[in-house]
Amino acid sequence: MESAMRKRKKEPFNYTEADLFEIPEGAGPMINNSWFFGGDAPDGMSFKMRLGLRNNGQAEVFLIWIGRDGRFLTTDKQLYDISECPMRVKNIIPGRDWEVWFDGETVDMNDGSRHHCVMNFRYTSRLPIFHPAIDGCTWGMSQAFASQKWNKAFFKSLSGDAGVGQTDKNIRQVHYEQTGHMDGTMQIDGEPVSFSVPGIRDRAFGRRDWNYMDCHVWLVAVTARGEVTNFSLVSYPNAKCLYCGYSDFDSDRNASLTDYKMISYDHCGGKGPDRMVVDMSFTNGVCYRMTADRTHDLFTPFDNGNFYFHEAVGDFTFELIPALGEDPLPGARKIQARGTIELGWNKDSSRWGTYER
Repeated sequence: MESAMRKRKKEPFNYTEADLFEIPEGAGPMINNSWFFGGDAPDGMSFKMRLGLRNNGQAEVFLIWIGRDGRFLTTDKQLYDISECPMRVKNIIPGRDWEVWFDGETVDMNDGSRHHCVMNFRYTSRLPIFHPAIDGCTWGMSQAFASQKWNKAFFKSLSGDAGVGQTDKNIRQVHYEQTGHMDGTMQIDGEPVSFSVPGIRDRAFGRRDWNYMDCHVWLVAVTARGEVTNFSLVSYPNAKCLYCGYSDFDSDRNASLTDYKMISYDHCGGKGPDRMVVDMSFTNGVCYRMTADRTHDLFTPFDNGNFYFHEAVGDFTFELIPALGEDPLPGARKIQARGTIELGWNKDSSRWGTYER
């Protein structure tokens, strides 16, 4: 399995075409075309936003805005007719620059008050794109697939997961991320608030059947200097605990996640823990113990609730450790960050399983 994935790394990939991808005419409703942007500042200001387009006239949208004044604004729904979609994205330079707009109604989760928000910002990349299929360590993915029983049902399921089955077979499933910086304004009821924050963008397209996923974790921690560590973990019926990630702490390039050990996690009935602890090792030889503390949370259902997120914002602490499962040594260096804590579940709790391996 690992050999097959190494061969996949050598296949050419055009980031210009990927960034400019649009859903072709005649594509099925399972084909997704989506964008995520998230920025975080050490003073507590954060925003997270996603736009997902389908070939059925609908758009999946959420916005989270946490202001320096404590306001916690969110969209009060996540599904819009495309003609009424409040979010737009435009590519300026493929692989580097984007412009993003939001113009819509939000609710303050603190007191229920409603506010009209208009946002506009420019995203500029800081490092090259991180594409898991090309830049990620193959061990985590190959281990998950190799541990399954290889039979006709497995390969049928695998082709559906990869988006290369009989339906829409010419559209590959693609997902990649890139660290960068966002500069712009948010007008809340006409009152402008400027921001300049580091963060990431996420680009995904291809087959996206929400009901096919069992559960997932997606963590993005951003330091005051704009450095990023990502930890991604997902389970499907045909592959459990697929993991991938990267870190550019103390560096100007991404090191890939090689392994992890879950120290503290509980599904908590489908809401997830307010604190989770994970050990992670990377290709640069560094190991961290990451503690993520959730501070703000938005429930975002998809596909009529077949799969749902708790899309959250929180504080992160990273401590250097000798190896996975070993406690930090006295005086070990600590790194503070803030970012995204996205946890998702299928509505069928019997499919959740565990993230232990």
